[in-house]
Amino acid sequence: MNLKNKLAINSTILFAFIVGLLLIGSFLLFKSHRKDLYYERLEDSALITAFFYFEKDEITKMDSISYEEIETQYNRITNQSIRIYNAKSKKVYLHDDVPVKLSDRELKAISKDRILNFSIENRQFTGLYYKDNQGDFIIVVSGIDDVGNQQLERLAIVFLLFYLVGIALNYLLGRFLSRQTFRPFEDVISKVNTITTENLHSRLEMPAASGKDEIKELITTFNYLLERLESGVTIQKNFIKNASHELKTPLTIIIGDIEVSLQHPRTNQQYEEVLKSLRKDTLHLKHTLDGLLILSGLELSEPHQMENIRIDEILWNVLEKKAIEYPAVKIALNLDAIINNEDLLTVHANRHTLFIALYNIIDNAIKFSFPLPVNVAAFEDNGKLLLKIIDQGSGIDQKDIESIFDLFFRSDRTRHIQGQGLGLFITMQILKRHHITLTVDSELEKGTVFSLLFP
Repeated sequence: MNLKNKLAINSTILFAFIVGLLLIGSFLLFKSHRKDLYYERLEDSALITAFFYFEKDEITKMDSISYEEIETQYNRITNQSIRIYNAKSKKVYLHDDVPVKLSDRELKAISKDRILNFSIENRQFTGLYYKDNQGDFIIVVSGIDDVGNQQLERLAIVFLLFYLVGIALNYLLGRFLSRQTFRPFEDVISKVNTITTENLHSRLEMPAASGKDEIKELITTFNYLLERLESGVTIQKNFIKNASHELKTPLTIIIGDIEVSLQHPRTNQQYEEVLKSLRKDTLHLKHTLDGLLILSGLELSEPHQMENIRIDEILWNVLEKKAIEYPAVKIALNLDAIINNEDLLTVHANRHTLFIALYNIIDNAIKFSFPLPVNVAAFEDNGKLLLKIIDQGSGIDQKDIESIFDLFFRSDRTRHIQGQGLGLFITMQILKRHHITLTVDSELEKGTVFSLLFP
């Protein structure tokens, strides 16, 4: 069952329940009101009967024939039955033709309450205790509210007809409105089905109607999803293209060196030179693959693997490895500015990935500053740790600063320096995961400063 039918059926069920309660409540309220009105009529008749029979002190003088004539005339006018009892002896002074005998308990209740309304089967009774100079009497007037019952029957039939017709109309109207409501969704689905990886640039059109509704929110959200998918697919295509190029170049060189060396016999020294060249290109290939593995997430730890670590410990580990790799380079680590607040050196981070980020930044500083020294210093900035890596290299052109964090970007000024264009891109992804703010200040021929502000 589709949503349109579900919506129509559910709205009809809700309508039937609510309207049914209203109609039943209205019917019961009207029935109770009619019953109370008829009791009031019976009470009025009982009072009229009291004045009619007792105010003229005629009750003891009337014979049964007179009673019957008066009862007949009065019943013809009121369509009610009248019965009169002596309150003490419970003797009946006036009979009616109702085949209902009242018990002493009911007569005593009338004497006690002075006026009492009750029902027996479908007949309503009103009992009135009346004091007269001839004695105390109980007047019982009863009748069946035929007019009221007929009105209740008609009302029940009208309510039932309106109820059934209302349910049918509600279902039909619900079907119509649900189709109108879901028509924009059908248009959206139809448009979505036409979008493939070949036309991710397509976007859903906003409806012409003004205002903000769920359709517009859905279209906006889906267009945003398409933008992210298009961006992701574009990055993936560029990544594959660039990665293929980066891997193809060293492989081509390696194959070329091997083929050249196999063309004719060479001396041991010549073979040694070829092997060194192969080693250099192989390491370049390995570093590229390492970077690609990190990007793919195979070696990048999940962000939830966080712990409290000391930045100075990571820095010393980085410097130790760089000292082995670049023994001629001088790297100075200065923590004097926060010597009185060592707690800043403890940060909540992922040890492995943060090591990679700092390693990449310091490695770049060394390569572009060689043989000049590199300085690493820690400062306090509004209660936060500020780490600066300062080199004395050739600097970065202002137009290239925003691009240095792009995948496989290599500036024209630095193409002579070995690299894969992966380090800073990976570094930026790691810093974003740790909410570390990175700023770059650089001046040509004077050097570059990488500033890391920890949260």
